[in-house]
Amino acid sequence: MSAPRRIGLRLEYDGTDFHGWQAQAGQRTVQGAVEAALRTHFDPEAVLDGASRTDAGVHARDQLAAVTLSHPIAPRGLVKALNARLPGDVALTQAWEAALDFQPRFASQGKTYTYRMYRSVALRPLTDRFAWRLSHDVDPERMRQGARCLLGTHDFVAFAASDLGQKTTERTLHAIRIDWETRDVLAVTIDGSAFLKQMVRNIVGTLVEVGRGHWGVDRVAKALESRQRREAGPTAPGRGLTLERVWYDPPAAAD
Repeated sequence: MSAPRRIGLRLEYDGTDFHGWQAQAGQRTVQGAVEAALRTHFDPEAVLDGASRTDAGVHARDQLAAVTLSHPIAPRGLVKALNARLPGDVALTQAWEAALDFQPRFASQGKTYTYRMYRSVALRPLTDRFAWRLSHDVDPERMRQGARCLLGTHDFVAFAASDLGQKTTERTLHAIRIDWETRDVLAVTIDGSAFLKQMVRNIVGTLVEVGRGHWGVDRVAKALESRQRREAGPTAPGRGLTLERVWYDPPAAAD
């Protein structure tokens, strides 16, 4: 058995059929699925650490993770071998040798999330898997106006889940872009240093209320200043949210 090594990983997954990232007894999770493959084929004590605990139904194009292994397999070989053993809705896209104390959660230099929605009377199955179907029109410009007050460093507790466990609720948002990704799909993309539980989904739910004209554009600022969850909008469904990128530059691959 080789000496323990820390392997950095990047993962992509369709969160539709997962009960979120974090392993939970009796639930199918991303962490649980990847750990099962690692423990069965490479190291019986493997524990997967991730940079973001995505919620049920939420997707990831680029989740940063790490695992400590005693198996001698090279990172490049691990990508090929693990993908042959993972279910079809999760894949390893990159692996590299990392320092033994590498922790994805603290190594992250920021994250980018995109929330997608579409307006349609009828369900569109191929779109609906990754976007929220709206029953009403929204005005992107009103949403942009409402979102401007969220840029910078603020206490975002009004947009956090009620069962929040973080010690501090201050976060920094660098950019919010609201644009038509296609003719039918409106995308809200948010760059930030870090995010609270359900923060993006609660921001989107609030902006949609503004975009449909149900609330004035100043309601977002009022919700932020109130520090009260009840003053913000509803939580948008998980299926529309994708973790697009966890910002971290790994060292050059050695193998």
